Amino acid sequence: MILKERHQPPEILQLESLLQRVPIVHPLFPHWTEQLRRMSAGFHGEQRVDSLFYEIPIETPHYFIQDLYIQKPKSSHQIDTVLVTSRFVLLLEIKSITGELNFDPQLRQFSRTNKDGSVDGMNNPDDQIRRHEKFVQQFLASQKVSLPVIGVIVFTYPSSIVNSRPKNRIIIQSSGLPFLMDQLLVKYPDELLNTRKARQLAGRLLQLHSERPLRRIEVPAGLRRGVLCRKCDKILQYDKRSWRCGQCTYKNPLAHLDVLLQYRLLISETISNREFREFTGLTSISTASKMLTSLNMETKGSFRDRIYLIPEVFR
Repeated sequence: MILKERHQPPEILQLESLLQRVPIVHPLFPHWTEQLRRMSAGFHGEQRVDSLFYEIPIETPHYFIQDLYIQKPKSSHQIDTVLVTSRFVLLLEIKSITGELNFDPQLRQFSRTNKDGSVDGMNNPDDQIRRHEKFVQQFLASQKVSLPVIGVIVFTYPSSIVNSRPKNRIIIQSSGLPFLMDQLLVKYPDELLNTRKARQLAGRLLQLHSERPLRRIEVPAGLRRGVLCRKCDKILQYDKRSWRCGQCTYKNPLAHLDVLLQYRLLISETISNREFREFTGLTSISTASKMLTSLNMETKGSFRDRIYLIPEVFR
């Protein structure tokens, strides 16, 4: 059973919005493009692992929790995949990294050697999953439950070549998940929890989840304004109760919803009538007011200084 699905990180839309609104000649444009590529590759890799995992027949009570985020007073845990079963708890650290990969057990360093011979140092996934294992073990102890906790590093690209690996750590390619599950079910044959207790345990772990705060980026001055056409990227004009493109045939009466979501990701989670007009290019205060009030957003302040709280999604 899937208790929590995986969703696209908001930072992907944030970067897409930024790249749509800054000139291609901006000195940081290549950096933002590379950030978007890496983040998208990571998300798509996690989705591929999810698809593989869901196809595996698991003949024991089991519960999936994807992208579990737990905020603590001075730190946090972000676990890519948690599988709670009646026999064990499985944690996955999913990595979409190409190249030759090396774990240095002495320095606790993780590095990648690229085709051109250059070497990139990265956060050590063994240390990351080890930290998550300890947290889940402490959680189980608080629930007076005794289950093995198994942390696994999963690489999603076949081109990932692991030259050296840490001892006592399971590292696999994503295609090896079915084989791994077969091994684990044989190694841990005892049903330590009944279905009700396994479901209850997974639910209590999920209760610790909270939405991860959006990682803000420094938005450059001179951001491109206006409601942009989804087809040709030109600026739309509002006419006869709809946003219309003068370049192509695209029109959409609710195209300003995209702008509000981009504004939330790039600038602020709140917006005033004036800020909305400045960002969309509208000139009419009353038209802007009608658009904003029709969306039933939460507001703060009186009529004159009203501020609208932009939601993560419009339903």
